[in-house]
Amino acid sequence: MDEKTKLRYHLEAQTKRYKLKVKEAVNAIQKAVDVCKNPAVCFSFGKDSLVCVDLARRIKPDILIINIDRGEGGDIQEAVEMYDDFAKAYNLNYHRVKTPKSILEIYREAGDINRVKRTDLKKNLLAGIRRAIDLFDIDCTIVGLRGDESIGRRYSKRYGTFFYVKSDGIYRCRPILNWTAVQIWAYIVSNNLPYLSWYDKIAPIVSY
Repeated sequence: MDEKTKLRYHLEAQTKRYKLKVKEAVNAIQKAVDVCKNPAVCFSFGKDSLVCVDLARRIKPDILIINIDRGEGGDIQEAVEMYDDFAKAYNLNYHRVKTPKSILEIYREAGDINRVKRTDLKKNLLAGIRRAIDLFDIDCTIVGLRGDESIGRRYSKRYGTFFYVKSDGIYRCRPILNWTAVQIWAYIVSNNLPYLSWYDKIAPIVSY
């Protein structure tokens, strides 16, 4: 990231609107920590979940942080190594939980890339999440979902940043639900968090 872009995000981090968003996120995570016995941050290695991890570990240093390991065809090695080091540097309670099948295994079973169903990939991911919930007895998932995504807007209107799902008996926490991408980057830059290099590579095309 060039210095001019960094300055933009540093300036955003000084604004009142940004500080209000951080306060809202902290309150949501604090509520999850106060209400639930074993909340966990779902860490996808993306920029949004990275912010959630950092916010949560400042509130509860030993909070559970889970990455769903999709095996071959899943996360790039840069991500795995970077955040293994990040977890060690801050002594995070960080674990990776494997999905039942690897991404490439699902592709091989389909036999043709055009036969791979998005529903099969999603089902496999959800099975990995369920495995993590059962393995660690998680009663609240803290997820980096933002309201400028279509599903996020529905959550924002109906549930807010912290709510209980009776069907599976698990609380949901969406601390950055009302954040913008600019505010996400303001947090990352102002707190000097490590992020994946491909964000810089695609920035000239789609910006940050």
